[in-house]
Amino acid sequence: MSTAGAQLVVVAPDALIDGFKLTGVVTATAETPDETDRVVRRLLQDGERGVIAIYGPLFVGLEEDLQHRLRASVSPVVVELPAGDGHEGAEARMSRLARRLQQAIGYHVTFGGESK
Repeated sequence: MSTAGAQLVVVAPDALIDGFKLTGVVTATAETPDETDRVVRRLLQDGERGVIAIYGPLFVGLEEDLQHRLRASVSPVVVELPAGDGHEGAEARMSRLARRLQQAIGYHVTFGGESK
């Protein structure tokens, strides 16, 4: 995991993490809900994250009380990254992520050139 002062961190399995690293996003690897729990609790303690994005299947594997706490968190904002099940395209996943971000931060987020 990378370094101090980062505003966004993505928590995902090792198989997905390289794509995020290529974009310059700070990442943390977790393969199981237990690992995710440890990583997320550490990120919450360090207090330096503005947004924590957790890969959907890992997020739903967390204990319910932690899921509720994360969904209600304002600082940092915690969002569940859509996993994409192969049945929906990239546009649908981006739309779903934008809705989740809007719910979390109360502001509509657009992605490069989107006109909504």
